[in-house]
Amino acid sequence: MVSKEPFQTQPGSAGLPKTSACLSRGVSVSANQDDETDMETFQMEIDKDTRKCKFRTNEGNYWTLVTHGGIQSTATEVGANTMFDIVWLGRRVALRASNGKYVCTKKNGQLAAVSDSVGEDEQLILKLINRPILILRGENGYVCHHKNSNTLDANRSVYDIFTLQFNDGTYHIKGAGGKFWYVSNSGLVCTDGDTPEDFCFEFLEHGRIAIRGKNGKYLRGDQGGNLKGDGENADSSSLWEY
Repeated sequence: MVSKEPFQTQPGSAGLPKTSACLSRGVSVSANQDDETDMETFQMEIDKDTRKCKFRTNEGNYWTLVTHGGIQSTATEVGANTMFDIVWLGRRVALRASNGKYVCTKKNGQLAAVSDSVGEDEQLILKLINRPILILRGENGYVCHHKNSNTLDANRSVYDIFTLQFNDGTYHIKGAGGKFWYVSNSGLVCTDGDTPEDFCFEFLEHGRIAIRGKNGKYLRGDQGGNLKGDGENADSSSLWEY
């Protein structure tokens, strides 16, 4: 798994469907655990220049690519082999190592960058484990409840605090009164849902995320200051400090 430290700018935890990544014998990284402990928790950091990610253990070492595509937690310094590209796949992600291969789970549970394409064995789950709340700031201001409706403003000087609930690679976002966010038929993001809607988080830049609704569109702030779920691309209007 991958953890996000308080006041750091990068995400949460990474594991495999039904299992968690852990340190095997303190060196190799495996994906064969059902529990989330310190051994299955890694800090994920996005590099400002390359936008690649790196994973750091609770002891301060980094995941690194080694001989024959193995992934070990032995690097003490950041380098090309500690950097991974993230491919965003909705509820799942894939990691591509510096050798151009995708990280997969071998039969013995160990992770290795040996795959040429993405299949079931290459799909991972990212899970934030220390960010139960959400505060968003976009290019025009903070996201906040609209005073006289069930919609959200994206241009306020003050912020509202929202709650996150993890759901199999996605998040439910809860606002005031315990109601959930959803994208309406008109494209506006509303906050009075009785049923939770799935939102996918994409950590695209250092300190910024993009959020996709179940319609596949990005949440963005429009020219009128409304939060809408109709963005086609992740651009300045749909990248959020959090």
